[in-house]
Amino acid sequence: MWDRILDGQFLSKLGGVGGIVTLFSFMLTFFKKNHVITSLTSSKIERLISSKEKRTLIKISNYIVYVILGLIASTFLTLIYMVIDLKGYLVFVISIIGTFLYLVVLYITLTKKSVFDKRFSRSKNLNFTVSLLLLQTLCFFSVMPSFIASSVSEGSLVLATDKPGELLINITLCLLSLLFASSMFVLLIIMTFSQLREKFSKYDYECFYVLDQEYEDMKWFIYHLIDKEHFLLGNSEYIHDATIFRTEERSQILSEKIHLLKILKNKEDSIEYYI
Repeated sequence: MWDRILDGQFLSKLGGVGGIVTLFSFMLTFFKKNHVITSLTSSKIERLISSKEKRTLIKISNYIVYVILGLIASTFLTLIYMVIDLKGYLVFVISIIGTFLYLVVLYITLTKKSVFDKRFSRSKNLNFTVSLLLLQTLCFFSVMPSFIASSVSEGSLVLATDKPGELLINITLCLLSLLFASSMFVLLIIMTFSQLREKFSKYDYECFYVLDQEYEDMKWFIYHLIDKEHFLLGNSEYIHDATIFRTEERSQILSEKIHLLKILKNKEDSIEYYI
């Protein structure tokens, strides 16, 4: 497989080394221009006051950072597996174990009352599920590294320092394979983690509101920006239950005390915070 890809001048189709350098330069420029680090560390209220495009950028930025971290972890695992001389049949074993653990985690997150819910307390069930998720993550991120390591061990992939041209192509091919696998597994893990957080969270919903200037017992809940300078507000926590709507300028909203309301699951009570 490797020989067929190399015969097709894989690296040259990517524009050579210059094309790869250009790609990384573009990514660095993108991160700097769009304030990716600031977006990643922004608070809930900062994300609320962001536009739809900005929130989408935050999600994309999160994903890109996670993929890069996954690539670094995959590269590190590849080096470890090459040192311990991992055999080819273990790739299949790792894949089977990872798939089994994923199905177990999926069963726990999607089932309201799973077998583990009935046997364990809430905290023990959460710890058990998180442990399985970590093991599953390790297995999934080990699939491509173990395949590359076994290919080197079996001689189907040669990393010879005496052939710098072929070495560069092989390393580039390995990194791109790890990058592709990382992007797929990160997406899967994010989806699984979201389901896990939804099940074990004690809160059903979170929203922000400000008090009416004239009637302090009336709450105006902040839904979203309708343009760059105006928010849509309503008289209910949920936008589909609201009967009264109004718009408010961004500057006016930010000058008022903003409250965070967390509604508990299966309870009429709620918890309020001040921002």
